[in-house]
Amino acid sequence: MRFARDDARLDYVTHSEHDIWLDAGEWEIIRNATAEYDDPGKFIPFLGWEWTRHARFGGHHNVLFRDVGEQVPVSGLQFPVLSSLYAELHERFDPAGIVVIPHAHNPGDARQSDPQLEPLIEVMSDHGSFQWFMQDYLSHGHEVGVVAASDDHLSRPGYSAPTRDSLAQRGGLGAVMAPLRSRDAIFDGMKAKRTYATTGDRPILKFDVNGTAMGQRAAFSESRAISGRVISTEPIRTITLFKNDEVIWQEEYLLEDNAGGEQELLLSFASDATPFYNGDAPRGWRHWRGEIEINGAALMSAIPQDFYNPTTQRFEQNGSMIAFATHTRGDTSSIRLNLRDVSADASITINLEEASETGSAPPFYRAHATIPAASAELALSEIVDGMMSRNIPQADYPDDSVTIRRVITGGQRDISFNMTDAENADQGDYYYFKVEQANDSIAWSSPVWVGGMPSR
Repeated sequence: MRFARDDARLDYVTHSEHDIWLDAGEWEIIRNATAEYDDPGKFIPFLGWEWTRHARFGGHHNVLFRDVGEQVPVSGLQFPVLSSLYAELHERFDPAGIVVIPHAHNPGDARQSDPQLEPLIEVMSDHGSFQWFMQDYLSHGHEVGVVAASDDHLSRPGYSAPTRDSLAQRGGLGAVMAPLRSRDAIFDGMKAKRTYATTGDRPILKFDVNGTAMGQRAAFSESRAISGRVISTEPIRTITLFKNDEVIWQEEYLLEDNAGGEQELLLSFASDATPFYNGDAPRGWRHWRGEIEINGAALMSAIPQDFYNPTTQRFEQNGSMIAFATHTRGDTSSIRLNLRDVSADASITINLEEASETGSAPPFYRAHATIPAASAELALSEIVDGMMSRNIPQADYPDDSVTIRRVITGGQRDISFNMTDAENADQGDYYYFKVEQANDSIAWSSPVWVGGMPSR
């Protein structure tokens, strides 16, 4: 609690121990600490635990209480399937005082969700970035918003460092829009899905459709006026707008069209984390390691953008050569390159070593795969409209890629966007957006629904 309040400077937190390891004495310690650190108007800790079952039985779910009282966890040891968790929570407690949040890496079962208990899902944690999980719940018709978390198992919420090759990236944050820093206001914000998720940075997001804010449902209209705003912590790279999980608009904000003798490039690796089989755990971390060589230009500087894991990431520049290791799981990992004396035939050669996927709660239908060595030659003359991409596939995931952007120095940190959508309007359409910063940080808004019926 002290770390969350004083070091991470969080407004709210929950320490949610796995119920399979949680005894009565430890629960009492957690409850007492939650009550002790409760400081209305300044810091709000929520009492909770993690219902811990394999994905075949419903997956891991955090359960939070509105108030600190004499509640006792509904343990997966006594209630071992997801439907029994929901039923027992209804039996013991008022649903208005409960928030259930399914995990993504040991995933909740998107075929079932209780709308009275489960207003939110986790889209990111130390385990990776899982937009597919959000899309899975939404495509099944569930009315859920998004948050992110740390899940670092080291009691360092809000500023959790990566460890090993499973909890391999910084922890995320869940932002709640509330009028007060109070227990009820924050909990009401979670229940109402007035939330967004980030990978650890603290941007400000605003989003509405026909004047209806994120997490809410607007009246049906065939014409949808969509507006959003991002105030970021680093220059904004990309904003992407989704309708029913399909991209309907995207804007790049860092691109530089003019090629000259001096160029700033952003080299980004990306891999898909969607489970290969429905119902499986997500694909693990793809590890990218090898050498990058700059040909036909002088490499003045090379700066890794999100290299925080000393156990799995490395970066060494020697002249025009870079030896590196990084990893991705539903996100990107980038290196910023400053080149001078760029010739007409300048290129970047990437030689990748053989690597194996990793990650805790590994897929149980598709095992972690070995990715063969590969090479790619990227000619800078092939950059069109400021960027180019090359797929570097794994057998099951053909869209893993490396992208080069020719970018400006600096960039905008406060961007508003507006558009109108009147194409193929249907009851229950939903919209949300994602923003990616130059430093590889991501944030996702909760959706806005238009028409249709809410989950019951």
